[in-house]
Amino acid sequence: MEGAHRADEPRDRGASLSDPASAWSGATYERIAEAFAPIHHRIVETLDPRPGGRFLDLACGTGGVALIAARSGAAVTGLDISADQLEKARAAAEAESLDARFDEGDVENLPYEDGEFDSVASAFGIIFAADHERAAQELTRVSGPGARFAITTWQRDVWFQLGQRLRPDYSSMTAQLWAEEDHVRDLFPEADLTFERGVSTIAAASTDECWELLSSSVAPLKAWLEALGADERADAEGEYKQLIEDGSLSREYILILGTPR
Repeated sequence: MEGAHRADEPRDRGASLSDPASAWSGATYERIAEAFAPIHHRIVETLDPRPGGRFLDLACGTGGVALIAARSGAAVTGLDISADQLEKARAAAEAESLDARFDEGDVENLPYEDGEFDSVASAFGIIFAADHERAAQELTRVSGPGARFAITTWQRDVWFQLGQRLRPDYSSMTAQLWAEEDHVRDLFPEADLTFERGVSTIAAASTDECWELLSSSVAPLKAWLEALGADERADAEGEYKQLIEDGSLSREYILILGTPR
């Protein structure tokens, strides 16, 4: 039949992996956001937004950081490239009657005025921008006098190394560079920076349940898996499951804190 394919044949690998908006949509990212809640709270507590303060959450996903900041009384704006994830963030904010708005857009071209925000956050978001320098410049541009920013990034751990070995989309991803202090200092030459460490754990009742959570909720992983044929997917699943044999995935992350001068 024209247009059909066998279960063991890969689909078009280019569409979802080359289109960021598509790759970050369709996943149940809110489930992963729940696991990241301690990190989101740490970000907001560190930035310490004041009631009425202007708070921006870049690449906000389903609003994990933005919603916490809004509960503190801040006037929150979240921005993300995925309309799908933004709808979930809006629904969550409306359910709590929070002062938060969510805009669809790109971190490399922010639709905001110079100096518009008092605090800027990005939890594992801005690091996936294709042009790091442009994204950093935009973050700096919209930060007002005395503003602070917080960014979290993953380190080059075994999870990253496995993805680098298995996944062709890793060849064009440079997110891991945000774990290098010299790289970040080059991106923010006019900012005072500090780097802190932490550990994030995603846990489930079994290896299979942990894999189901990760493979359905980590959007780029989900998009890549869906582009594989059945045999390739089974091989990839086997290798990833070796890293979560106890039903959990623990990863070290870096919290980058900055104040533009």
